[in-house]
Amino acid sequence: MKNTIIRQARAEDVPAINDILNYAILHTNYNLNENPRSIEDAEIWYKEHIDEDYPIVVAEKDGNVVGWASLSWFRKFSGYRTTAEVSVYVSHQYRHKGIGTMLVTELERLAGKYHILIAVITDNNTASLSLHSRCGFVPMCTFRELAYKNGEYVSVTFMTKKLN
Repeated sequence: MKNTIIRQARAEDVPAINDILNYAILHTNYNLNENPRSIEDAEIWYKEHIDEDYPIVVAEKDGNVVGWASLSWFRKFSGYRTTAEVSVYVSHQYRHKGIGTMLVTELERLAGKYHILIAVITDNNTASLSLHSRCGFVPMCTFRELAYKNGEYVSVTFMTKKLN
């Protein structure tokens, strides 16, 4: 998207990052949390990512954060240290404009120490399934009706991409 800057997140971006996440929590079944994340928890999340060298990137347009993406622990077992989970969120006003692709591309550039990236995507999030497919992720498995949110069972697909 024209005039969009992709850059590493800074501490002052945390409120905007949190607002974008909380919109998804409250208005979709894409994130399976049922309660919004507090700003205090978001600040802890940010600090842990920075301290443990997990990248967080933001998309900035006209001085505003309009999307973000991060790599995180897949599971906190030492055997998974070469695997990272991808999270991508774009503000609802800016979806379907290529920002997600820009964010994933930058995350991959920063993911040199990882062998596998994994995305855990609800099946009703067709935009994310398409995004990850375009970026070279392949579906590995689908867990049918794995979760329950907003009065419905939600299936979840794991997609992976081998980096090296």
